[in-house]
Amino acid sequence: MKRSVKILLIVLVVLIGIRIYLPFWVTDYVNKVLDDVPGYSGSIEDVDLHLYRGAYKIHKLKMVKTGEDIPVPFLDINTIDLSVQWKALFDGRLVGEVVLHEPVVNFVLAVTDTTKAEQAGGEADWTKPIKELIPLEINKFTAIDGKLTYRDYTAKPQINLSLDSLQIEARNLKNVEAENDSLPSPITATAVSIGGGRLNLNAKANLLKQIPDFDMNMDYEGVHLPALNDMTEAYAELDFERGTFNLYSEMVVADGMLTGYVKPVLTKVKVIDFSKDKKKPLQMVWEAISGVVIEIFENQPKDQFATKVPMEGDLNQVKSKIWPTIGNIFKNAFIQAFKKKTDDSISFDDLKSEEKD
Repeated sequence: MKRSVKILLIVLVVLIGIRIYLPFWVTDYVNKVLDDVPGYSGSIEDVDLHLYRGAYKIHKLKMVKTGEDIPVPFLDINTIDLSVQWKALFDGRLVGEVVLHEPVVNFVLAVTDTTKAEQAGGEADWTKPIKELIPLEINKFTAIDGKLTYRDYTAKPQINLSLDSLQIEARNLKNVEAENDSLPSPITATAVSIGGGRLNLNAKANLLKQIPDFDMNMDYEGVHLPALNDMTEAYAELDFERGTFNLYSEMVVADGMLTGYVKPVLTKVKVIDFSKDKKKPLQMVWEAISGVVIEIFENQPKDQFATKVPMEGDLNQVKSKIWPTIGNIFKNAFIQAFKKKTDDSISFDDLKSEEKD
């Protein structure tokens, strides 16, 4: 056998060996990166490599908070696809794309032997493991069939709220396209919730700034109020017999200054049913008072109770204005009912103009 053939065969065997071993090495590397996140322990099942498209897939990722007895993981993601965004190469940029399949995020309050435990993820710097797992700058992010939950095991009754069928798409995060656009990154999200609510969010952002600029509109409509009774009973000792909850919001941030509002609208609300609540006299009295208050400040022709909560300030000290909130209750009750939609009263361009003035 010729020497050149032997060398070729040796190189081929080495490459095949590297290809066979590489997924195991990458799996170990990813597990190490996840275990280095402060306050959390992470693991994955395995990794699939797709060298021809510059990508790899992570399967069954879980992140669990350490040192506290919390019954659900913080993150539970079926598949993560990390790859080169080939479309951006035609614009002369080497950037990455991340797709999460069936991601679940669990925000939790729980009770340990001595204290309340909290799982919110805010105590860890999540940018570090992301950068170690995908060294390229991320230009596109997608979440498919995700779920966000809030669980409070300390409340009575316990609370379990969720947004299901969550779909998120954020594009052009590193401003590969539309470089002269002040808000070059479109972001959309949809979801359904407990009580049949539907969430729709549309935003444009500039994430390259230290404090990102953005312009966001959100509608969250059609929530059957009795489905929220565990939460309202635990936090406000209220049970709803009927009604629908809607929430509308616009938020704009320009150069670190925020302006916006949150507008909750409740329709056809009934708080108390004496036939059901007569065994809880104290709760019945409180619900009766609450029902009277809602009735007084309800817009009778529209059969709705609403207010508009203005918000403004810098991102480190956002404040809700109390008196405008109270005033808007009276406005809705006695002057005109709020429209069940966003007002289109706030825009990024208007806020930038105000700052120049």
